[in-house]
Amino acid sequence: MGKAGQSRLEQGAYRDDPDRDDAASTSSAVPLGDIDFPEADPPAYEEIASTAGQPRPEETYMYSSLIPPSIPASHRSRDEITTTTYWPYYSDNAEVLKDMLEAQAECPPTLTARITGTHSETIKRKEKDEKTTVTDFDVRLDMTHLVLPGPNTPRFLVMPSFHTVDGAQKAYRGNQRKTIEQCDGALDKEAYIQSYVSSHHPVRSLTFERHILYFDSAALEKLLVSLVRSTNYRGHLNITFPITNRRVRVYSPCWQNRYREKWWVRWFFYLTFLWIFSWPYLSFVTRRWEVFVADFPYSCSPECGNRRFVTKSEEEFFQEWKASIRRAIMGKMQGWIDEEYKLVTEEQQGGMNGMQRMPSTGNANADAALGFLQTAVSVGRGVSRAGGWGADS
Repeated sequence: MGKAGQSRLEQGAYRDDPDRDDAASTSSAVPLGDIDFPEADPPAYEEIASTAGQPRPEETYMYSSLIPPSIPASHRSRDEITTTTYWPYYSDNAEVLKDMLEAQAECPPTLTARITGTHSETIKRKEKDEKTTVTDFDVRLDMTHLVLPGPNTPRFLVMPSFHTVDGAQKAYRGNQRKTIEQCDGALDKEAYIQSYVSSHHPVRSLTFERHILYFDSAALEKLLVSLVRSTNYRGHLNITFPITNRRVRVYSPCWQNRYREKWWVRWFFYLTFLWIFSWPYLSFVTRRWEVFVADFPYSCSPECGNRRFVTKSEEEFFQEWKASIRRAIMGKMQGWIDEEYKLVTEEQQGGMNGMQRMPSTGNANADAALGFLQTAVSVGRGVSRAGGWGADS
């Protein structure tokens, strides 16, 4: 959002099956550099209950290591897009709300490349033919770091990103419907925050959004499609760039807001058709503030002529990861690839035609036999996929 005419990321998607879900399941890791290790001796050993196998709360949600600060009394939606909180201090104290929004604005949304291949198989069950969908591969790759400025980032791309929408743009500004602001430019953030906190309406919400600007998903999508098809894959290909962790919503701590987010209440209203009455009621009584935005550019705008990037172009990113992506697809991988996976791929490429060298036995005849066996296996794999793989059957 931001100034009028400013573009935002559209999630481009190459797909043969448009009904598939784009949301990506993710987890996270905390960098060691963010941990303050004490200089004193560690405390005496004390036996405690084991927590092995229990992930930290944030690990359930995103794979990216760029984790925003935690928000008290909050939960994340199933699609991992929205974090919702009912913490009363955010609705009563302007300084607390401002600090939270500024801290969240420093962390970008999670950008992911997801490449999925499927095919259908017909099987016979009780004298009936049934079609089932088989996932050939589901490869995911974190791209969030590409919108974080580094030492080589052009100076004009390192800019404050937290702002409010332009006054001429329609938005919820504490009303039941979208309006424009009768002023030049954008209203001050503090004024909107104070307006929300001081409102006498009990049912209200405030929403903060993160956007990625000027990412050419279509260009990267085209490169990935070409890479997958070069493996003679004949199945249904679905390439998406889901953006998760992009919205924070603050609800005032009233009973209407608490129940509107409970899944069992929603299903009860859906099944009994009471939503016909509840939806107009909530729309009428809820006052909304949806004016806060944090922009993270991938590059300069198309109008700048010679396009410059925060980190690297889509083409450079593709060239860096194409060998790892190809290996993951050929291996029918379902999961995330990371720097460690890329390092192993590069080590394998340093061997004979991308294969790891066979260890030497010290016997020339034995080494020759093992080399012949390795070559035969490689040729066999190539021949088996020469006519294509992953087609419907």
